[in-house]
Amino acid sequence: MAEENLPPDLTAEVSSEPTLMDETKKEEEVAKMEEISPSSEPTTTDETKEEDKSKDPKGEDGAAASKESSSGVSESDTSDPLSISSDDEDEDVGGEDTPSDPTERIMRAVTHKEEGNSFFKSGDLSKAVRSYRKGTSALKSLNEGNTGDEQVKSLLVSLQTNLSMVCFKQNKPKMSRDVASKALDVDSTNVKALYRRAAAHRKLGNIDAAKKDLREALKHDPNNRDVKRELISIKKAQDEQKKKQKASLSKQKVGLQKAFAASQGSFLYNDKEEEEKKKKEAAQAKKKAEQEALKKRKADWEDECVKRMANDQPAITYEDWDKEQKDIETAEKKEREKARKEEEKRKKEERRKAREAAKAAKDDSSDDDDILTEKEASMLRGYKKTRDGRTTSYFSRELTDEQKAMIGDIAPQRLGDSSAPVPIPSPPADSAAAAGSAWNQAGTWEEKDTTEWCTARLKSHLQSTQFTSISHTANVKAVTGMTGDASVAVTGGKKRYIFDYHCEVEYDILDEDDCVVASGVLKLPDINSACLQEMEVEIQGWKKSPTEKVSEVEECRNTLVDEIRNSVYSFVSDFNAQY
Repeated sequence: MAEENLPPDLTAEVSSEPTLMDETKKEEEVAKMEEISPSSEPTTTDETKEEDKSKDPKGEDGAAASKESSSGVSESDTSDPLSISSDDEDEDVGGEDTPSDPTERIMRAVTHKEEGNSFFKSGDLSKAVRSYRKGTSALKSLNEGNTGDEQVKSLLVSLQTNLSMVCFKQNKPKMSRDVASKALDVDSTNVKALYRRAAAHRKLGNIDAAKKDLREALKHDPNNRDVKRELISIKKAQDEQKKKQKASLSKQKVGLQKAFAASQGSFLYNDKEEEEKKKKEAAQAKKKAEQEALKKRKADWEDECVKRMANDQPAITYEDWDKEQKDIETAEKKEREKARKEEEKRKKEERRKAREAAKAAKDDSSDDDDILTEKEASMLRGYKKTRDGRTTSYFSRELTDEQKAMIGDIAPQRLGDSSAPVPIPSPPADSAAAAGSAWNQAGTWEEKDTTEWCTARLKSHLQSTQFTSISHTANVKAVTGMTGDASVAVTGGKKRYIFDYHCEVEYDILDEDDCVVASGVLKLPDINSACLQEMEVEIQGWKKSPTEKVSEVEECRNTLVDEIRNSVYSFVSDFNAQY
């Protein structure tokens, strides 16, 4: 808790003072309760005797206030029949006639005050309350609008502060607060009234208001030990309360953590533990891989030593051999990097030449860009001419001669006279051997797994795909997520090439300065030998969207899709030629 703004000598001055007064000093403190400062003593002899005592604002009633404030006992202020409301507090109590002479009124108020002190000393708090109320009622008309003289005001404040203390001892903090507030209405700087109201505020739980009244009292009496002691008591109580709250919260937190750990119900902690587990496993896997690599490297060194000794050459230490191997690996890495740069330079030059050729072809085709050629006009209408002269939809794709050769003759064949049996031609003597293996001379069914070769070949064809237009170049950057298998099956003396693959193709589109202006992913969900002519290529969203020449970039991407299909067809040709 932050330190309170107390006077610098506060703690040192009252650190050794007790908070509660001993019951054996009750008579002395009752006498102190009646004291009024000399500057405001009445003119009469009895009043002088009454008010010419020490100025201690607390006395026994203050000690009782501190004692009962710390006890925290509270009951309803309206449970006692002598409770005072704002309307009847100043009314005459007991039906006594109020004298008209101001001096007699003051003397009667002093008499009631003495009676109240006597009742308080004997422990009869109810009669003490009535006596103090009679005294305040006697002085009511002498201080209307707070216009009375100093003697009247001083006596009135003394009666009300004593009444506030008795109400506090009766466990009526709200009434004690209201009476002390009325005393402050008469004298807003009265230290004793501020102290009484602060004690009532504290018992009601309004700690901020209590501290405010105590600080105000210290402004008017910086050396008042009772006020300082009460302020420190509040601070210590607050510190203790905060410590208890902190300990309780800490205990609850530990309990919740244990509960979550036992039930595994905390997603936050589970995720954190899972992440730590993955990191630990990754570190262990890396360490194991390094150990395996070192073990293999030492085995290679031992083999090298054996070879040297077999050739009558001296053995070499592991350190020297390892250094030689690192030099060799560094040189090979430099060669690979050099070859990569040269290949990149070659491709860049090819793209440049392709752009120039495309630009020249466009310039030669038409001098006026506003005039459409016959081909462009037919495409614009949604129809196009095939190579054999047929008119068909623009979206109908025509097979090339190479693709037709791959499919073969699929035209319907006449079976001949249905009444005559169709002879089954016998294969040549060596055809079964050519189609099947030695153990499958009948040519029924035989299948060979070609997945490894086909996977590498298909990936190679896709990765080498690119297209260059006048202003842009699209090329495949990577082939990811390739899964599937391939095989060659022989059945009935015929070979069947079977494959089924799925993959994604990452691509970049470059401008004339070879800067990447767009990038994305193409998904090939079904590269299948059964539906090769209807192979689907899904265009995913842009990873990097183009900001300029968007239509030209999209056209370049669409052309790349066609080139990818052609790369798949090239793979099929290689597959047929290989097996």
